[in-house]
Amino acid sequence: MTNTQVSGIGVYNKNLFLNVKNELGSDVSPVLKWSRLSKASIVEGHIHEKVKSLPPFLFGKDTVYHGTDHKLNTISRGARVVTIHDMQPFVGKWIDPKFAQGRIEIMTKALNSDVQRIIAISEFTKAEIIKYFPKTESKIDVVYHGNDFYQSVIDESKPNLIKTITKGRPFLFFIGNIEERKNLINQIKAFEILKEKNPNLLFILSGRAGFNAQEIMDYISTSKYKTDIHVTGYLSDDEKEYAMKETSCLMFVSWYEGFGIPVLEALAKNTNIITSNTSSLNEIGRGYCYQSNPADPAEIAFNVSMIMEKGNLKKVDLAEFQNEWSWKKCALKTIGVYQKAHDYM
Repeated sequence: MTNTQVSGIGVYNKNLFLNVKNELGSDVSPVLKWSRLSKASIVEGHIHEKVKSLPPFLFGKDTVYHGTDHKLNTISRGARVVTIHDMQPFVGKWIDPKFAQGRIEIMTKALNSDVQRIIAISEFTKAEIIKYFPKTESKIDVVYHGNDFYQSVIDESKPNLIKTITKGRPFLFFIGNIEERKNLINQIKAFEILKEKNPNLLFILSGRAGFNAQEIMDYISTSKYKTDIHVTGYLSDDEKEYAMKETSCLMFVSWYEGFGIPVLEALAKNTNIITSNTSSLNEIGRGYCYQSNPADPAEIAFNVSMIMEKGNLKKVDLAEFQNEWSWKKCALKTIGVYQKAHDYM
C-alpha cells in the first residue's frame, strides 16, 4: 500500500485491514517499519487510519503481529502470523534474479522462524510452501482473497482512455503488471491469430512495467498488428470498470499465479475470461473459466474465439459468489487464524 495506486498484494493489504478493523475495532492498528515511515501518508490515504511506527520488538504477550507481505519484521513475545502470497522466487523463472534472491532470504527467515501460523492465499500456494519448507505443513491455513462487490457508476463526464482507444470496437483486455510471468507475448500471439478472422479486434494491456517489460514492448513493436495493441499504464477506477464491463474477454493466461485477483473481479461482473491451466488459476476459476495451456498461442486463440461466441463456461450466481468470495469472509477467517496463533502461545 506504499504506492498511490494499489494492485495485487496492496489490494489484499487494504481490504484485509479495513474488514478486520470493521470486525475488531480499536484492537487493530496498522504499522510500518521505521525505514518506510516516509510512505505513511500514502498508506493512510488508502485506509483512512493513522499508521504507527513498528519498533524492532513488540513485548505484549497478547499482541498478534501479522506480516501481510511475506515478511516478519519484528521479534515479539506475542504470537506472529505471516501471509505468503506465492513461492515464485524459489521457482527461479519469470523473475529478476537479484530480486528473487532478496525475497528468498526474507521468506526463508520468516518460514524457518518460530512463527505460530502461516496464511497461504490458495491451496496451490500451500502446496508450494510445503514443497520448499515441509516442516511448516502443520502451521499453514488457507485463506482466500475476497472481492469488492461494489458496483461503481461510471462518470460519463470524465475522459475515459478505454473509450477513446476503442471507439466502439471489440477488444481483449489484460490488467496486471506488464512482465514476463504474465505470459503476455504468447497472449499477443493468440491475439494475432484471432485478428485474421476479427480484423476490428483490439488488445489493451493495462498496468505498470515489471520484469522483462521491454522484451514485451519489443515484441509488440514488431507485430504486424502493433497499431491495434495498446499499452495504457494504470487506469482510473472508471476506466477499469468500463474495460471490465465492455471487453470481449479478459486475458489472464499467466505462467504462474499465487492467486489471481483479476479473475475474481471479472467473474463478479460476469465478464468473459480466459485463464491458464496452471498454478492457482485451476483453483480460482472453479469451472467458470475456459483454461488454456499458456505455452500454446493457438489453443489460447481457439478458446478465446469460443468465449467470444458463447461466453464463460458457467454464469456466476452473484449472491452465491459474493458469499463465497467476500473480503468480510477473508477477514473473519484471518481473525480465526489470529486466535489459533494466540492460543498456541
